[in-house]
Amino acid sequence: MPVVSIATATLKRLIGKSLSRDELVATLEQLGNDVEGTASVTAFRCEKCGQTTEVLEQESFNGACEWCGSKTVVDAGASEVIRISLLPVRPDMFDVAGLARALRGYLGIETGLPVYRVEPSGFKVTVQPGLENIRPYLVACVVRGLVMDDENVKTVMKMQENLHWALGRNRRRASIGVYDLDTVEPDFEYSAVSSEGVRFVPLFGMPEGMVEATPKEILEKHPKGVGYKHLLEKFDKYPLLSDAGGKVLSMPPIINSEGTRVTQKTRNLFVDVTGPDKNAIEKTIAVIACGLADLGAKVETVQLVYPDGSKETTPNLQPQTRTIDPKAIERLLGVEVPDMVKVLERMRYGARSDADGITLQIPAYRADIMHEYDIFEDVAIGYGYRNIKPRLVPSMTVGSHQAIEELSTTARRVMTGLGFLEIMTPALTNVDEHHARLGLSVPERCVRLENPISVEQTMAREQLITGLLSTLRVNTTREMPQQIFEAGDCFELSPEMETGVRTRRKLAAGIAGPRVGYTDAKQALDALARELAQSPRFEPFESPTFIPGRCARVFVRASGRDLSWGMLGEVHPEVLDRFGISQPTALFEVDLSILL
Repeated sequence: MPVVSIATATLKRLIGKSLSRDELVATLEQLGNDVEGTASVTAFRCEKCGQTTEVLEQESFNGACEWCGSKTVVDAGASEVIRISLLPVRPDMFDVAGLARALRGYLGIETGLPVYRVEPSGFKVTVQPGLENIRPYLVACVVRGLVMDDENVKTVMKMQENLHWALGRNRRRASIGVYDLDTVEPDFEYSAVSSEGVRFVPLFGMPEGMVEATPKEILEKHPKGVGYKHLLEKFDKYPLLSDAGGKVLSMPPIINSEGTRVTQKTRNLFVDVTGPDKNAIEKTIAVIACGLADLGAKVETVQLVYPDGSKETTPNLQPQTRTIDPKAIERLLGVEVPDMVKVLERMRYGARSDADGITLQIPAYRADIMHEYDIFEDVAIGYGYRNIKPRLVPSMTVGSHQAIEELSTTARRVMTGLGFLEIMTPALTNVDEHHARLGLSVPERCVRLENPISVEQTMAREQLITGLLSTLRVNTTREMPQQIFEAGDCFELSPEMETGVRTRRKLAAGIAGPRVGYTDAKQALDALARELAQSPRFEPFESPTFIPGRCARVFVRASGRDLSWGMLGEVHPEVLDRFGISQPTALFEVDLSILL
């Protein structure tokens, strides 16, 4: 996990209580943070862009600004920081303000629901047609009165960077833009432009200097454009945010414009979040707005006007309401929790007891609360895991491996013995990745999620081939050939099962390299079958995923009859192209479950 450095002096100031180093570390760990310890950092301010680069005492420094690459940096002094591994599920604690807010509650300094009052800014953003298949959604807010000293500039920049990693999934689901409000002319327009349709100076300029560039040139030459061009390269138009005078604010999700850059002279901010996932961008703007409000800023709303005429106002900082059963929490934890309302208030919920249980108000910045068990966990943290006394279970049994696990272990040992590297990919995927990229038609019925957390995870996987190809895609620059495999659960609809879903344990393996072909995958499958005491039979098979004539259906004898065990083949070049794989690839997939 990424590690952040939080200024110890700033954190203590925002907490409002003097804590020793050991007390601070212990409290952070009780909240669930993985604390690496404290360290000394030296800040180097860039004379060209004004940004600050922090260097740990044990790190070497090449003398270049991490923002613009300039070598004109000066020593701005040293300070003590506390090093914390980020909790992906708690993006509200990525910055010093959010962390201090949680600590104030946990320590009993300030408990209950934080209240954030927002007023209308009078500004609006008009979303133009043409973005529906690119990045259709946008949220925004105005932030006034924030003193952008060195510490606050670093806080805002690091907050943006860390949220891009967590909620934004490296800008795929959400990307953030932060601008100096006083350099632009409201209202704003979010539109789609062609690759040569506009010119502007990107943040920190182009490699050749502070010159204007087209979106195409930015994607080809600017460091951020090169790094994130994969998010836009399949489109013929790109998102653009501009003001009433036509001045460019940014080209989401790639880069802001130099003319709207935040400096130490900035006092008012305009913040936007764009992306294909509306839920993700709404959570992101809520975390940002609450964090900046806790730093002393005044947050104002912005009206959004969509192409269909619908209007929305963001950010929405109203709490969610949910009722929980305190007895259910105590049953799960195995202990009685006295005065649970106060425990929840220490975790910064609004809470009150009533006839139905405990009614909660969940803060808008809590992007991680999806199930009541997330609240149960907070009760355990607030009560203190250290206060839960360990005890033996009342009944003792002798455990043993399930048959499918023993079979899977044997298969894994065989594959690693053949020189394959095991991978683990997510069990959740989406229709485009799972079917369309393989050239397969989308089935009418599959295991779909009723409330998916993102557009990238809308269904449970039916096969492991997609995971293999996705892994090979991100390792195309590694040494070839590559041999990988995965043994994991796949899911299919079954009315016979109580849940309506049957789980099947499958194993898939892939080989990629300049001389790889059908024979390589078949040799590996023959070796696996031999070690599993199977005699497979192969029949010609046609599938759009594989090259015609280089694909086979695999059968084994079980329970006195031939059963379809899996498939084997050389992947079609069109499929490889859709996954961005340049090397020939062969793979196989078999169903371990039917062997039992």
